Amino acid sequence: MSEAQQHQQLLELHNQMFMSPQDFSYRWGLDYEELAKICAISKSTAYHWLGGQKSQREAGLPYQRIMAVADFLFCNAEVINPLLEEWHNSQHPN
Repeated sequence: MSEAQQHQQLLELHNQMFMSPQDFSYRWGLDYEELAKICAISKSTAYHWLGGQKSQREAGLPYQRIMAVADFLFCNAEVINPLLEEWHNSQHPN
């Protein structure tokens, strides 16, 4: 498989990743403030996602993807953390 095909396959898998705010917050024991920080949204929006009021809102697919990717990162932290640190350091050299 060529590098371009590998990238395409990876992106296709990424585009199929979704996780609800309820599932994500329950799995990792997060409150709405922590969820807001991870998804870069307001606390109010996260509160509505988690059903804090009658006006519960559904998280859009891009945000469900963010939560799925964060779930993947959390589940694979031992392997991924050193890789992320290496990537970060290469992007932001001293």
